[in-house]
Amino acid sequence: MKPRMEGYCAEIINFLPDATFVIDLDGKVIAWNRAMEDVTGVSASDILGKGDYAYALPFYNERKPMLANLILLPDEEVAKRYNHIIRDGDTLVVDIFIPSFGKDGTYFWAKASPLYDPAGNIVGAIETIRDITDRMKAEQETKKTVRRLEEIINFLPDATFVIDLDGKVIAWNRAMEDVTGVSASDILGKGDYEYALPFYGERKPMLANLILLPDEEVEKRYNHIIREGDTLVVDIFIPTFGKDGTYFWAKASPLYDEQGTRYGAIESIRDISDRKRAEEESEISRRRLAEIINFLPDATVVIDTNGVVQAWNHAMELISEVPAADMVGRGDYEYALPFYGERRPILADLVFQPIAELEEKYSHIDREGNTLIVDTFLPLSGREGRFVWAKASPLYDLNGTITGSIETIRDITDRRKMEERLARSKAELDIAAEIQRSFLPDTIPSIQGFDVAATSVMAKEVGGDFFDVIPMELVPLHQGTYGILIADVSGKGIPAALFMALSRIVVRVNATWHHEPAKAIASANTIIAQDSKSGMFVTLFYGILSERDRTLTYVNAGHNPPMVYRAGIDTFEELPMTGIAIGVLEDEIYTQRSILIQPGDIIVLYTDGVTESLSSSQEMFGELRLKSIIRENRSLPATGIQKKIFDEVQKFSESEPQFDDITLLIIKGIP
Repeated sequence: MKPRMEGYCAEIINFLPDATFVIDLDGKVIAWNRAMEDVTGVSASDILGKGDYAYALPFYNERKPMLANLILLPDEEVAKRYNHIIRDGDTLVVDIFIPSFGKDGTYFWAKASPLYDPAGNIVGAIETIRDITDRMKAEQETKKTVRRLEEIINFLPDATFVIDLDGKVIAWNRAMEDVTGVSASDILGKGDYEYALPFYGERKPMLANLILLPDEEVEKRYNHIIREGDTLVVDIFIPTFGKDGTYFWAKASPLYDEQGTRYGAIESIRDISDRKRAEEESEISRRRLAEIINFLPDATVVIDTNGVVQAWNHAMELISEVPAADMVGRGDYEYALPFYGERRPILADLVFQPIAELEEKYSHIDREGNTLIVDTFLPLSGREGRFVWAKASPLYDLNGTITGSIETIRDITDRRKMEERLARSKAELDIAAEIQRSFLPDTIPSIQGFDVAATSVMAKEVGGDFFDVIPMELVPLHQGTYGILIADVSGKGIPAALFMALSRIVVRVNATWHHEPAKAIASANTIIAQDSKSGMFVTLFYGILSERDRTLTYVNAGHNPPMVYRAGIDTFEELPMTGIAIGVLEDEIYTQRSILIQPGDIIVLYTDGVTESLSSSQEMFGELRLKSIIRENRSLPATGIQKKIFDEVQKFSESEPQFDDITLLIIKGIP
């Protein structure tokens, strides 16, 4: 080649698309093509033949060697001026940024080679320059984007990896390192499903490999797939991961470039073992609770905060006649229809409502915290209504958040009817008690030479004990005498009270008719025995007390033997039975006896409610205690002795209920 470029070689260089110039061995420009004119704004006519690095001025604003000047220098010399040199034989290729070229500097790709003549002698050098600013900026932006993406992926809380179209790992974040124990440096660039090894112990496709497959192919490997466009979401249990296996949530999506071309896939993995096991425990608890609710004897319904039925147990099915399958999941107050025939709030809906609103639905409400309790009537549309007791409470989760409410309904219709019957019975008992009290003497007549006191305390509203003091004034011969009576009817309650009333009347009539106690009681026994169809009987002590001769002539018809305290000798005697209880055998014969009562002597007539009273240790009061009280209080009047006996019996019994009637009649001789 000659120093001057002539002929077709010059034409070829001129029409090259890249800016190109040629220098000779003296460093003078011998070619400067049109592309170079366009890049530099310097015409060929102005530069051809110029040396002394004039060709560098348009680029650097100074004269300095360019790549074409350095082709024959060692690499270390070239490296002083350029970074990232590629040498291919005697050809040099570099990328360089010239900050003084253009508005914001320019990136150039440059390639330089020596020129040889036919004899192989170097005659010059050629350099081609290409503006790669747009490409370099694009690459820089891409690198920035990649770095940002890597940073984002790296700091994602979920374990995440990215693979390219060849299945090679191009990203493996810190969370993935923590989960798998595999560092990014050990996995990046690896393919052939190596990323599956930490999870499955074998090479196999993961979710990221399956995102573009049809659902039926994915379902062969995963259950319960959620597809959102080209994104897949699954829950999976890996038995080989961890001590007892691990539950993972995984999400995978394809990755696309700016042109919409897929270049890889990303997958995020989250350990959800704690949540899954909590859900399993919750489900087990829910099933257990449902079983408990279902087998509760009371009708029970559970609704959520939206008023939707969550549970409807068997007892509720029976009272409502609606099966659980037809009610669970229903809302809009449908659960009220079987009871009220209309959609309306029930107690479970009103747990958190103001009292005023509740009272519009229920007449009486008891509130215990957030729990409501009512007695109400359920009309039960189309059926006989029922009285029910209902209780409703809110339901909370472990965080204290309200999740719904539960209502329990108990049919109390039978109880209501029983209460009504008991109320009627109570009213009847009150009447009977009032009648019975009317049969007992209001006052004890004053008897010359004697201090008399008597009282009766019933164990129930009505009883069978009674006493009487009968003046014998109808017959002048009998003036100054008094009938003394204490009795105990077998049984309790109204039957005993009725039998007591009958017995008192019969005995009183016969006592005034027959002055002799034996005849009076025998006659009364015949009448009572003839009329008694119930098998009831009466034990009684009846005597005639005489002011004139200070005697007590008596009949003891099966009654507790009265105690007689003899003051003069400080001893006790008893008045034994002289016949059986009246009402047992018709025409029974009774005998009578008499005793003299001196001043200071005390006769205590009592029913077995006194001596048979029980302590908390089930010990009986007994006759010995009674005698001791009488002796210790012998100086007191009859009423005082009576009170002492009652007080000691109550003290002895402590908290034990009185199980039998107590009747006392005290006769004390006075001067």
